[in-house]
Amino acid sequence: MKAFVDSGFLLTLLLKTSGSQKAWEVARPLEGPLLVTSLQIYATENRLQREIESDDSTEAQRAVAANALQNFRWYLDQQVFRSVRLDYDIAIDLASQWQRRGRETLPALLPLWPALGVTMGATHFLGFDPRTRSLARAAGLKLLPQKL
Repeated sequence: MKAFVDSGFLLTLLLKTSGSQKAWEVARPLEGPLLVTSLQIYATENRLQREIESDDSTEAQRAVAANALQNFRWYLDQQVFRSVRLDYDIAIDLASQWQRRGRETLPALLPLWPALGVTMGATHFLGFDPRTRSLARAAGLKLLPQKL
């Protein structure tokens, strides 16, 4: 099994949200590391670091972000998450095809997440967003959780 984690699901694993318990229930029993891309690592670290540095963040928000960033780096070191190299041009071309065929134009990165999963040869797609899940399902990836 090669399980790709979309960015929303990844953040749900890292930050304590209403969906975090469910996300870990889905992720824990899976064999091997959860697959991510260098783009996701960069974007996640950037988002958390910006929260830590923001003047608008409370001390509690800064602490949560710092803890999430520390945990994320530890998870990467421990191979809970594993970065997979891939050809971004192929993934972007696939996401662009889906965008042109879609009924609505999605935010730019939403179709990219399932396209990255397809490009890296993932068998499963972990995500909560129905929009990314529908693209992943149409591309032949098995969805986790199976139902929202």
